[in-house]
Amino acid sequence: MTCSDSPTAKRMRLYRRHRRRGLRCVPLKVGRAEIDGLVAKGYLVAGNREDLEAIASAIDDLMFEWLSSG
Repeated sequence: MTCSDSPTAKRMRLYRRHRRRGLRCVPLKVGRAEIDGLVAKGYLVAGNREDLEAIASAIDDLMFEWLSSG
């Protein structure tokens, strides 16, 4: 593995690509009620309640829909 193939280098390239596109990472606390709401609205499959990537994707979908509908 070369230095440019290391997990750290890959993570940094992804971070820089996101910054160029105007994306920001925002820490967000999500409780049981919010997760239940994501499931109830169909943004999250009930079996994915503990999957952080699935929760993040569900929140991303919800925000995109909410912001593009206004």
